[in-house]
Amino acid sequence: MLYYLEIWVESTKDTSMQETYDVVVIGAGPAGLSAVHHLYAKDSPRVLLVDKSTPWMRPKGCAEAVGRIGFEKAVEVRPSWIRFLVDKASFHPPSGPSITYTDKNKGYIINRALMQKDMADQCKQLGADVVVDCAVTGVSTVMGGRRNVYFQNGSSISASVVVDASGPIAGLGKFDKIPRKPLDLEPSCFAVVNIPDFPSNVVHIYIGQKIAPGGYAWVFPREKDVANIGIVIGKSFRGKVNMLGLLDAFLKLHFRDGKVLDRFAGSIPCQSGRRKMAAAGLLKTGDAASSINPISRAGIVQAMISGGLAGDFALKMLGAQTLADSNSHARDYEKAWHAALGKTHCKLARVKDFMQNVPDSDFEKAAQALSEIPENKLTMSSIFKMSLGRFPRLVWAMRHLM
Repeated sequence: MLYYLEIWVESTKDTSMQETYDVVVIGAGPAGLSAVHHLYAKDSPRVLLVDKSTPWMRPKGCAEAVGRIGFEKAVEVRPSWIRFLVDKASFHPPSGPSITYTDKNKGYIINRALMQKDMADQCKQLGADVVVDCAVTGVSTVMGGRRNVYFQNGSSISASVVVDASGPIAGLGKFDKIPRKPLDLEPSCFAVVNIPDFPSNVVHIYIGQKIAPGGYAWVFPREKDVANIGIVIGKSFRGKVNMLGLLDAFLKLHFRDGKVLDRFAGSIPCQSGRRKMAAAGLLKTGDAASSINPISRAGIVQAMISGGLAGDFALKMLGAQTLADSNSHARDYEKAWHAALGKTHCKLARVKDFMQNVPDSDFEKAAQALSEIPENKLTMSSIFKMSLGRFPRLVWAMRHLM
C-alpha cells in the first residue's frame, strides 16, 4: 500500500510541492509560522509550510490579546498588526464592585489575520513553499530516516523532520506514542458585538459559577465600537452546561443593546502535566503541544515561543547522524519546552484546579476589600498582602506559584 501511494504522488500531488523536503511544517498559525522563521534564521533548508485552510482568510476564533513584552520578544512586530494598546484590566466578581488594575507593561489587541498573512509572505521570501487549503491526514513513522506526510487527496511527500502545528485534535503522531488529545480541553464560545463608544484600552474579566463555571467571561476591544465577548468553562463542566445559553445570558445581562455581528466556538487546549510531545523526526508545537496558559487561556505568544523552539530543534534533527541522535534531540526539545513554558504551566494548572473550589463569596469579599485601595496604589504585591490575612482560601489556591 505504501508503494502504491508513492507512485500516486506523480498524478495527484499539489504541483506547487516538491517530492521531498528537509522540514514540513503542518499549520500556518502563530506556532507554525514562528517555526519556519526560526528554521531560516540559521540555515537554508528546504521547507514546506502547509495548512488545511487559508488562515488569514478564515482566521481562527481568537480574542487577539497579547502581552506587549512577550509579543515583542517572540516576533518582530509590525505597527500595522496592532489594533489597540491596552493598559487596564477590570475584574468583575459575581456581585459587588469591579476592580480595575493598571498594567505598566501594557498589552496589545492585534489583527491576527494580518499578522499571519504578513508572516506567511515572509516565509515565502525566505524560501519556503507555502501551500494552503491542503489538508494533512497523517504522518508515518520513521522509515529510512524520513517520514511520509499524507494528504486528503491521496498524495504524499517525504520529509526528514515534521513539525506538527496543526492544532489540538488532529491526532498526528499516534504511531509514536504521543498523546493524540490534550488532557485539559476546555470549550469556549464568543461573539463579535457592535457596542458604540466601547473603550479600546481596557479588557474586562467576569468570574462566577453562574457566569462561567470553572472559567470566566471576557470582554475585549476588537475594532472601533466592536468588542469580542466570550466564555470559557472548565473541562469538568463540558457537556453539563449550555455554552450558547451562558453566552446569551451574559450578553443580555451586560450588553442588552449590543448587536451581535458574528459567533465562533472552539476548544482551548491547556497544559496540565508533563507529556511526550516529540520523537525522532517529529516535533509537536503550539496548540498541538497544549502550549496555552491554563489560567489566562492566552495562546498566541506561547505558540510563537513553542514554534520557535520547534524550528530550532528541527534544525538539530536535520544534522543528526543516527536515529538515536534524533531521539536525543526530541528529548532535549521536550526539556527546553518544559523550561520555557511547561514548568510554569503545570503550576498554573494546579492553581486553576484549586481556584475552582474557592466560593464566589470569597471573590466578592476580596473585590470589596480591594475597592478600598486607590487605583494608583493597586499593585500585585498589595493584592497579595491583603489577601494573605483575609482570604486564606484564595492564597491556598495560589500557593503553587510561591
